[in-house]
Amino acid sequence: MGLNNATLRDAIKAAFKKAKEVPPPDPPDEEVINQLQEQILTDLAQDLANALEAFVKGADVVGVTVEVKNNANVVIGSGTQNNVGKVQ
Repeated sequence: MGLNNATLRDAIKAAFKKAKEVPPPDPPDEEVINQLQEQILTDLAQDLANALEAFVKGADVVGVTVEVKNNANVVIGSGTQNNVGKVQ
C-alpha cells in the first residue's frame, strides 16, 4: 500500500484539536499560562512527529535494487527485493 494521506490528515487534525481543547488556567497567571503554552507546543510537536513517523513507516517498499561494490568501487554483485517491505 502507498502512503496513506487520509490517516496522516486525521492524525494531524486530532493533534491540533487536542492542543486547541486544553482549558486555560484558572485563575489566569502569566507564568502558568507560559508554562501551559510551552507544554501544549511540546505535546503538539510530539503528536505531529508521531503522525509523520507512522505515515512514513506505514508505506510499503517494493522493488529495491542494490549493487554491492568492493573497496575499489567495482560492482561484485547486485540484488532486487521483490516482496513487500517496510521502512523501519
